[in-house]
Amino acid sequence: MQVRALQTSDEFQRYADFGNEVYRQNPHWVPPDTHHLVRLLDGGAPYREHAQAQAFWVEENDRILATVTAVVDEKFNRHWQEQTGHLVLFEALPGHDEAVVALLRTACEWLRERQSAAARFNFLIGWQMPLTIDAYEATPSFLHGFNPAYYHCCVKNAGFMAERGVVQYQVEFTPELARRYEQMVELARPAGVSLRTWDFERLEEEAALFTPLYNETFSRHWGAPQLTVQEMSELTVGLKDFLVPEFTVFAEADGQTAGGVFSLPDLNQAFHPLRGKSIEENFGEFQSALQSIDHGMLLVIGVKEPWRGRGVNLAMAARSYLAMIERGYRTGSYTVVLDDNWPSRRTAEKLGCRVTRNFLTYRRELA
Repeated sequence: MQVRALQTSDEFQRYADFGNEVYRQNPHWVPPDTHHLVRLLDGGAPYREHAQAQAFWVEENDRILATVTAVVDEKFNRHWQEQTGHLVLFEALPGHDEAVVALLRTACEWLRERQSAAARFNFLIGWQMPLTIDAYEATPSFLHGFNPAYYHCCVKNAGFMAERGVVQYQVEFTPELARRYEQMVELARPAGVSLRTWDFERLEEEAALFTPLYNETFSRHWGAPQLTVQEMSELTVGLKDFLVPEFTVFAEADGQTAGGVFSLPDLNQAFHPLRGKSIEENFGEFQSALQSIDHGMLLVIGVKEPWRGRGVNLAMAARSYLAMIERGYRTGSYTVVLDDNWPSRRTAEKLGCRVTRNFLTYRRELA
């Protein structure tokens, strides 16, 4: 058994493909975009300007048993005034507890050598969302975490403790809810707030407008990084071919941008049937799956502080959900929310949403 720090393109590709072995018998897993994953591992993604990353695997007889990537994000630590390292992109075969513990301890030592006082497991926006603790028999939404149940034992055996809980909300659209959403949109007018969809003819500029809005509204949101325009563009401009303009919303008041919503189709409904098959070689099947998507995702919602408490959040979310309903969608998600973020949780509940999946972040002190 050997833990190795990875350096070559071939190693990064093997790392990216390892999930196929872990989830071979799991019908709910959605394979990642391996091209994007390799870019993260080899430093080709935008984070390279402010973060260091090192990929590891543990192997035996040339067989990979588990993988993980250690990240030190200097911009994240400056913003939060802390020295937190991150372990992300973890995957492991069952029944290899000793190997997994050795892998995670090696990755933690790499973080400690770079002055990290603690390691957070599997939660760094732009890299990975937290481990799910339930709904193992349901296909995850796009960009959300999915893992075998035994990963929690792996993490705890390596000395990590539960840190924060996270929930995902979902709503089943009904005519009654649609009428309620229309009222929420109308209530924004007396408050002097107007809503508009993003202009996809100049999506790069809209992404540049959304970036500081996100950074301001999430500046005190636990665990959230401050994003660069390039990083935001990876999510927005990078997915332009799959987005629906009417799902995206800006709120404007007093000549300023007061809030914004970024929503998109649940692309996992299209990726899941392919199960890792080439999109190019199966383009007709993929196009058909895209047209069959009936679940929308409200991924990011933010309102600047001076306009909070005026129904701007509800109006923007309702406008996005109405666009989904008009497109024939049956259900929608409401982002992921920290257990104790009651303002956001109450917004979800007013929109008719209910918790459908739970996640957990972990932490290990390194000092």
